[in-house]
Amino acid sequence: MKFLKLLKKPLVWFRKTRKRNKLLSIIAVVVVIILLNSIVAANKKPDYETDTVKRGSITQIVSETGNIKSAGRVDVPSTTTGIVEEIYVDNGNSVTTSQNLFKVRAIATEQEKASAYAGYLSAKSTLDAANATLFTLQSQMFAAWDKYKELAESDEYENDDGTAKTQQRTLPEFHIPEKDWFAAEAKFKNQQAVIKQAEASVNAAYLSYQATQNSTTTSPTSGTVANLSVSVGDNVQAGGNAQAALLTGVSAKPVLTVAGLSENFSVEVVLNETDIPKIKKGQRAKVEVDALSDKEFDGIVDHVDSIGSSNNGVITYNVLISLLGTDSEIRSGMTTGVEIEVEKKENVLTVASSAIKPYQGGRAVRVYNEKIKKIEFKSVKLGIKGDGRTEILEGLDEGEELIISLPNEEISRPGLFGN
Repeated sequence: MKFLKLLKKPLVWFRKTRKRNKLLSIIAVVVVIILLNSIVAANKKPDYETDTVKRGSITQIVSETGNIKSAGRVDVPSTTTGIVEEIYVDNGNSVTTSQNLFKVRAIATEQEKASAYAGYLSAKSTLDAANATLFTLQSQMFAAWDKYKELAESDEYENDDGTAKTQQRTLPEFHIPEKDWFAAEAKFKNQQAVIKQAEASVNAAYLSYQATQNSTTTSPTSGTVANLSVSVGDNVQAGGNAQAALLTGVSAKPVLTVAGLSENFSVEVVLNETDIPKIKKGQRAKVEVDALSDKEFDGIVDHVDSIGSSNNGVITYNVLISLLGTDSEIRSGMTTGVEIEVEKKENVLTVASSAIKPYQGGRAVRVYNEKIKKIEFKSVKLGIKGDGRTEILEGLDEGEELIISLPNEEISRPGLFGN
């Protein structure tokens, strides 16, 4: 009751007072409300999404698509450009090594045959000449080495204890034999490269000559015939395997495939030069086959290329993953999704990956400073990145609260975070 009486007094006063006092009272109340709202707003934290620094396990994954490969699969081309005269097998037949598969009659003219054979003999002659030159250069290299070695071990350029006389070895009289040896060695090594090229030319010339001759192709391995793509009377092109295509520049469709009797499958993936340093033999992998959406298979990295391949300036590396399980529905060539576990850490500090921002050439997270009532950046040193969370090596303590995003934040605007 006392409270109601106290509340009525200002109301009674407000009804009885003059209009001027009423106006001043209203203005005073409005000013007080505005000041109170300003104080509340100044002490209120901005509205944002947060995350907490916490300990946990984190696994770094490299993801890529790949294709199933069957162990022992061999694509069988024709070595002859011509017409298929006989086919001795059909799809699904079991064959053994060296068993006849098909016969091809060459369509080359006698002039083309003679020209191809002449090309082969010319390439072989060039190789023989290159080998003879190599022997000569090798002899010259050894002679230059003996001359330099004899000079270097003489009393004029070497002490009694076998150490070099540094001052004397700066003279031109010493450097000339040394450079002669280096030059002879370089010529010998260059000739080795010439021989490699000549050998490749001989192989290419032989394949070109072979393409003009009648042939009967035999099975290179035991297995099951698949993908037979021709009939008697069809034209076929020589050079349907990878080696022939590389040497002759001609790539033709294989006539058939012999699938190995092994039921082991593997997955081949192609990785870029950024991911390949993380991949090591023996790492575990998860493989999902697109056509078998409800099935996942375990795998293990079995092979990692050490030399990359260039395709339009992009360097890539092949990685082969052996499947640890099999399934009757798996087929060679099926598309897969692969996740390779490249590193795993336990009991480390982690934050949401979305909390990490570019900042002054490095990386940082945002925190709310209670003292100055503002958002600040804290630089951090990162470890491995997992699925949604990233390891923090330096810059944060467990339990700290971080800002992930602000309302209407223009994340895509260049330079927003000082980078």
